[in-house]
Amino acid sequence: MGFKKERLGPRLAEAARSGERYRDAHLFLGGTGAVGGTAVLQMLSMYEEMFAISPPREDDVPVLVATGTTSDEIEAFTRRLFRFVESRHGAERLPERIRRGYLTHSGVFISLERFEVTALPGLKRIGQTVPEERGAVVAEFLESIGTSLTDEPDPLFKAIGAAVSGARPFTEFLVGYRDEHLGRLGIERFRSVVVGIPIPSLIAYHQDELLMAAEHIPGVGPEQVEELKDLFVEAIRDDLVQVQAELADSVLMAHTTGVGGMYDELPGDPRPVIRLGFAHAGLDRRLADKHRFAERLTELYSRAGIKVLITAAAIGIDEVRVRERIPLHRGIRRLLFDAPVEVFPGSKRSQPAESRATREAGRPVPAGQFLRVYPPLTVPFDDPPGGEARFERGEEIVPSYAIRSGENGFFTVADAEALYRVMRVASASELGLMLATVSLLGDDRLSPWFEDNVCYYDETDGARQVLDFLTQPALRATQLSGLEPLSLQDLGSAKHQGEMHTLALLILLHRLRTLDVDAIDPYVDPEAFDARSFFRERSRTLRFEDVAQWDFEELSRDLTMLVAAETTDELLSLTPPRRHELFPRRLQALHRVLDEVLRAVWLPPSLGSPILYERDGRSWLRSGYYVAPIDLLVTDNDSVQEWLRQAHRESGNPCSFEDFRDYHIAVGGFVDLRPHAIVCTAKSDREDLSGSVVTMSDEDALRRHIRGIEPYAFFSTAGLLAVWYRLRALYDLLMEAMIELGSLHEFRWQMPRDAAGHLIVMPGVVEAMRMVAEGLEKSTGTERLDGVWGYERRLPPDRRDTIPGLRPD
Repeated sequence: MGFKKERLGPRLAEAARSGERYRDAHLFLGGTGAVGGTAVLQMLSMYEEMFAISPPREDDVPVLVATGTTSDEIEAFTRRLFRFVESRHGAERLPERIRRGYLTHSGVFISLERFEVTALPGLKRIGQTVPEERGAVVAEFLESIGTSLTDEPDPLFKAIGAAVSGARPFTEFLVGYRDEHLGRLGIERFRSVVVGIPIPSLIAYHQDELLMAAEHIPGVGPEQVEELKDLFVEAIRDDLVQVQAELADSVLMAHTTGVGGMYDELPGDPRPVIRLGFAHAGLDRRLADKHRFAERLTELYSRAGIKVLITAAAIGIDEVRVRERIPLHRGIRRLLFDAPVEVFPGSKRSQPAESRATREAGRPVPAGQFLRVYPPLTVPFDDPPGGEARFERGEEIVPSYAIRSGENGFFTVADAEALYRVMRVASASELGLMLATVSLLGDDRLSPWFEDNVCYYDETDGARQVLDFLTQPALRATQLSGLEPLSLQDLGSAKHQGEMHTLALLILLHRLRTLDVDAIDPYVDPEAFDARSFFRERSRTLRFEDVAQWDFEELSRDLTMLVAAETTDELLSLTPPRRHELFPRRLQALHRVLDEVLRAVWLPPSLGSPILYERDGRSWLRSGYYVAPIDLLVTDNDSVQEWLRQAHRESGNPCSFEDFRDYHIAVGGFVDLRPHAIVCTAKSDREDLSGSVVTMSDEDALRRHIRGIEPYAFFSTAGLLAVWYRLRALYDLLMEAMIELGSLHEFRWQMPRDAAGHLIVMPGVVEAMRMVAEGLEKSTGTERLDGVWGYERRLPPDRRDTIPGLRPD
């Protein structure tokens, strides 16, 4: 076999002239997601090109079936389908609705169906049931499989295991769809079945109903739940083998390494070492499980003859929401639903009785919640008072643009840019095209994609197109305004969120300091004044040249004033001083601007990133009702402090409480703006933290400490001094770039420049370089091109005076 692939165009033309593929049916399980949905649209595009080369007969109608788990997913894909068709053929040729699908003007039928995979469908609704009623749901399920809570633990567990092992969700769905819709067309087998459902994530993260049920079943604990998950993996394999034998010409399964390819393999050591910056570094215990399931799936399924596509990292951009509200993360919704108290007005509200979810569950289910911004709780960090914490409902957060990525949820533009740069993500388009090509035409005849049924799709140049997309002016502006959220909750990384929000606050402060208040018309109509636009247009973009000129004491003072502000009056001193009493309308308009600034200050805690600042030698905490670094729902004023102390006691860690606390601040993702630097070299709070967490108050000590860390080892920092030092060190590296050396200065050219050549602080790029600097880069063999470990390059010694024979005596 060679390495060169066949040319795709002639293969399409050959297939078109044969006409053999014009009456096929293809099924895309998870076909409304990022990669699966893109595969559907790529196949539609390929069919239309084939029709243009050789028109089909009147009754030749290919069928593309795409499934989604919820009506929201199907609606999102439908919007994407319509906009895709409109962009190619115009508004007069939009697809027409036929039953549960759409017929394109070219004659391709796209069927949209709801389908969800779960180990035990009978337990699906337990997650939408209040805790005190879950026992009844479990009892009802056990009765449905012929057992009960009164049975002995062993036969009871065997009955549950048999139910998991006997699950055949794919076969049942395919047979049902074929018999109902394809039989009359003379189609007995699907040409292809593409499984785009992320099975490793599904098993590691989305089987929480098993753990909930275990709490109500005697003799079933975490160990037995893991055994059930293993049985589920084997059941899915047997299910897909049956599909390939009886229902489909080919079955392709697409999944990832489970950790975005962010792991190391060492010679002679079979255990991978995970290094992933896009996850709760210390809290996400299930990352290793996800990676383990991914490897096991590959081995089991490829042996069974199923084609397995493994992507090193695949985070697609399947939709961009334009000025729309964003759903609250499902994990936080569950915490709100299970909470004994109403955290904010309406936090435990149920859906209407007539809603589909309520009718399916047969009982009230939680109402949908959306991201909101609201005044944070402010308490002394070390000695907070007791009492119930109260939060306002707040206003909905409506980003200018939000990126949706299948199962990964919603990102900001800055999130996506950081992720693509550091993880070397394959684009959804290239993965979707490859899946569609193999499904439609078969594997490549010269150099098969699936050698021994496995295709490992590693880093390619495809991400360049995504980065080109993210540089569009409207999208890039969201990273620079200071008013937009720089990170959302769905990425699952509290540390990444905290770092992005820190950059957002620095940008906000710089824009406030440089705000041209004189540009406000003294006689402006405050009601017609566009405060957000004025702030963006009449303040300056943060540049690295500005960072280099910052005085640390002034920065610390002003940033504290910004994040501690309760009212707009407190922010006035951060703007250029003027005699505002002479022009009261201008002052009213300025306060409208400061209202937007105050709202932007509240964004980090509202989105789960608590802020720490220092005033008069005392540390203060500002948090929302959810604290992402410790995955905590705040119900009392002292919830955070109590969680830290209890977690330290229960951990048995011999370190001091202060080390334990500071570990979570540095690694977990608190927005620490106190005038110090915390450096932590531990990856988990389960290891002895003594000596692994150090706090410093001056730059030289910080530099010396980082230089003492083992090169390329993981470390994490927190505190304003660390951020100030890191950004200035990055500026020094970026300034080394010389045009006459071409591309030799590699990563230094990633940071954009303005028309005058100034280096713009672009949060997504800065964040990617932070992860490289802290030992979280992706192992490619060429990762030295991506940045410098340790913030600053280590200088070699000057040996000219010590090498023998070089200097005369």
